[in-house]
Amino acid sequence: MFARRFTASVASAAIAVAGLGMAAVIAAGPASAGSVDDAFLNQLEQDGITPPSAQRAIKDAKAVCSALNKGYSADEVIDAVAESTGLNDEGANTFAVDAAMAYCPEFVEQT
Repeated sequence: MFARRFTASVASAAIAVAGLGMAAVIAAGPASAGSVDDAFLNQLEQDGITPPSAQRAIKDAKAVCSALNKGYSADEVIDAVAESTGLNDEGANTFAVDAAMAYCPEFVEQT
């Protein structure tokens, strides 16, 4: 389960679920922190989200993109993140937006 250290600021981005075609998601092997992974984990930390492990956070983030690629709505993805991680709705939204910004930015619309 993910723990909240402090209330995260509301993200000023919304996941846009546009019908963009993408290549199949590459099967994720063991997570090793690369530059994108590091940036994602740092953003989670800045937002006050403490995952149980870096590997779990990266796996869940890639699942966000996989679901978006399959056409699930932003609300469905956020609900799944909340259920999977134990985060509240705001935390799940923040996690999903951070994940999309890092791993599938074509689904993020800056406002």
